[in-house]
Amino acid sequence: MKQGSLSQRKTGFLANFIANPKERRRTNLFLMMMVVVILAEVLFVYLDRQQLMAQDFRQYKGTFKQFGSIAQIGFYAAVSIYPVFLLLKNKQLKRMKWGTIELKTILQFVGKLVRTWHVPIALLSTGVVFLHVYMAILRGFKLDFTYISGIVTVLVLLPLMYMGLKRFKRKDRNWHLKLGITFLILFFIHANFS
Repeated sequence: MKQGSLSQRKTGFLANFIANPKERRRTNLFLMMMVVVILAEVLFVYLDRQQLMAQDFRQYKGTFKQFGSIAQIGFYAAVSIYPVFLLLKNKQLKRMKWGTIELKTILQFVGKLVRTWHVPIALLSTGVVFLHVYMAILRGFKLDFTYISGIVTVLVLLPLMYMGLKRFKRKDRNWHLKLGITFLILFFIHANFS
């Protein structure tokens, strides 16, 4: 093999999905952080299991709902990438100004920011939502709207994450966007009507 081809060889779990090494390192870092969050939450619940089980159910429910609220804020921040890029596609935006500043310049800056942090925020929010799910099911699964809507939402989240990986190479056939919209609707229903 040639020396040049060896130096260009990509290694690691995400190498087949993410070509940009800087983005791959950031995604790996936040993927590891997500795993650490999940392991820490399982350890936390395991060590404090007796105290958590002894709590009044309302107090316990308040605890795991707080984790759900944190994940909700994170997912809404991650989803903000879609309206920003939709606005950037608007051709009338080029003429809009706010004083001497063009609106398109501001949106391009915000677009770069949300593009950079979309995956890390989504990964951390996924870790937090797994704590929410774990704690909700730990005290018993109920066959009601809240639990069923939560489970359906998490079941949509898993292929959404996989299609997000495929999105880096544009091989998702827009399934990441479709699943993202579906997840957002289901998540909104679960969070606000339960």
